[in-house]
Amino acid sequence: MRRLVVSLVLLTLLAAGGQHFGVDLAPQPANAIEIETVVWQFGQDYPGVEGDDTLLPVGTVHVKTHDGTDWMSTYDGNSKAVTGPASLRRLIADYNAKGIEVVAWFVPKGVDIEDQVRMAEDVLDTGVKALYADVEPFDGFCYGDCNYLAEQFWWRLRSERPEATLGVIYDPREWTWQDSGTWKWLATANAALPMCYWEVYTDQGIWADPNGCVSQARADLSWLAPGRSLEYIPMLEGDTSGDKFLAAMDAARSAGSSRVSIWRRGVVRPDVWEATWNIWEPAPAVASAWPSYWVWSPCPWDGCILKEASSPALYVLHSGAKFHIPNPDALAAMGRRPGDYWIVGDGMLQTVADVPWDGTLLQEAGSPTVYVVYAGAKFAIPSPDALYALGLGYAPVHTIAPGSLNQIPNVPRDGTRLAELSGPSEWQITAGARFPLPSPEVRDALIGAGALEGPLYIVPWGALAQIPTTPHDGSRVRELSSGSEWQIAAGAKFPLPDAMVRNQLVRKGAMEWRLNIVPDGALAGLPTAPRDGTRVQELGGDAEWQVASGMKFALTDANRRAELISAGSLSSQVTIVPPGGLGSIPEGPQEGTLLQEVGGSALFVMRCGSLYRLQDNAQLNRLVSAGLARRPILTIGGPLAEPDLTARKRCAGAGMDVCPAAGWGAANPFAPPGCKPQETQAGE
Repeated sequence: MRRLVVSLVLLTLLAAGGQHFGVDLAPQPANAIEIETVVWQFGQDYPGVEGDDTLLPVGTVHVKTHDGTDWMSTYDGNSKAVTGPASLRRLIADYNAKGIEVVAWFVPKGVDIEDQVRMAEDVLDTGVKALYADVEPFDGFCYGDCNYLAEQFWWRLRSERPEATLGVIYDPREWTWQDSGTWKWLATANAALPMCYWEVYTDQGIWADPNGCVSQARADLSWLAPGRSLEYIPMLEGDTSGDKFLAAMDAARSAGSSRVSIWRRGVVRPDVWEATWNIWEPAPAVASAWPSYWVWSPCPWDGCILKEASSPALYVLHSGAKFHIPNPDALAAMGRRPGDYWIVGDGMLQTVADVPWDGTLLQEAGSPTVYVVYAGAKFAIPSPDALYALGLGYAPVHTIAPGSLNQIPNVPRDGTRLAELSGPSEWQITAGARFPLPSPEVRDALIGAGALEGPLYIVPWGALAQIPTTPHDGSRVRELSSGSEWQIAAGAKFPLPDAMVRNQLVRKGAMEWRLNIVPDGALAGLPTAPRDGTRVQELGGDAEWQVASGMKFALTDANRRAELISAGSLSSQVTIVPPGGLGSIPEGPQEGTLLQEVGGSALFVMRCGSLYRLQDNAQLNRLVSAGLARRPILTIGGPLAEPDLTARKRCAGAGMDVCPAAGWGAANPFAPPGCKPQETQAGE
């Protein structure tokens, strides 16, 4: 009977059409990809490379709590090993004090359903972030009982804890699915964690490739969990090289993951930890001095067109890089014929860079503009005189397909030293922005600090205008002679109070680990309030805010927040800043602010601490002309409403002379105190 009840509950849940049970996932900042790691046994996983968790880029740990019906203290003699709910609560408190969240994981096995359900519920009741089941059809795991446990234990746990966040750790290789009952476990889970252990899966085809394993496991979810929107958290191998780990990370990002887990803390190599600190959006690959296609391509010269055996896509080679030719019209515009290409092996073009080497001249077919490439960026050459002044008058100009220049950035790589042709100043490029170098001494000091390259690039007149003056969001910046570090977020600067906050922001994907050192005084002109439309939250806080005109407005209603996002007045992504970072931003509305509720048409103004509804455009114009209201009109969540007459405040000290100048009526609520209702103004 119990089995029938559980099955009926499961069918009801599945009928919800792929509902994400019990999940209220926090919004992720732009570019965010959080790092989590697994603790199997404390005696085996500490200290590892680094014993201090606060010095690792980890925001969440997966702690193994039990194996079947045995708490982990049965196997792990370390004093931190889980002995039951009380010890798990202490662990959670210890990790939380370091800014780290805790997920519990366990191995279901055996046929004691009642005790396993009880233990799982005891673990969930401690306040863990989630509970993950490690499901493998091998000895020591669920073995021959995997399908039975999925139906009798896992489905029952879901029915009794419908709001819990449950995940499944599983072997992604398809030959294990039937014996492990993988689809049954995923049927009521919130998260899928395929074990991509490419070093273990050596000589097993796609599973031995970091990129291939992560990508294939994601694709296979359409078979294993059809119609369900599971969070995809691939579990990546830690005992590997940094390059292989980064390849898997790139695949996870492409698959839409906001989190990855690393197996396991005690075996992660130093270069993998270093790689995790430096994860951000990958930059386009720049051509090396010896491009790979010189070795393997049947046509290795500039202008050769290649295609891979199983792909129709055509690419032309120039100066160590490849450029896509999107269609026959583009090919014809380049003056080339159909069939004018060489075939190479599948995957070979992935080894060719997207950005050519320095000094390359490029021109899109049909465009009169010629560009030169320096330091990984393109710069338009404004005239033939500029071309010759740069010493490039006799260099070949390569024709590429329309739109192909989009693959080359406008901003040079960090550390580049630039000057415009015949310009008086030199500039440092870092964090995606340009900073003037005030003196040779500062220049040399930055070179000595490793923040600036020695060689100087000369670019065309006016070329610096394409490079921003504000560091890109997520930058970590410090002035040359200062010990203070800053986070750049939503176009504003926020001080980093300590190393723990810094590390937590990096873990959350809100900031790069790389430190950008800039000249003294370079940060003075940066704003302290984020750009309009920013959706912002302090690290560790629950409150969210909308930023508009240098003010912050509380976001308290999820539906109105969604309307603001749909209206284009609010970012869909949250910006995370240090604790206290919003303290200097005034809470709106301030005096004279013009407001409109999202989805509404009525206009309001903040006057003397009270909201007033504007009657018409004439009244709006009078207020703006008199300096009592200021544009723009801000769209906020609201709700907006006038206060009761008895609650309205009056402004002090304005004087009678304001009344006729502003066209106040005798009973106008915006009028200063000299404009009494009993006083009639001239002309009324």
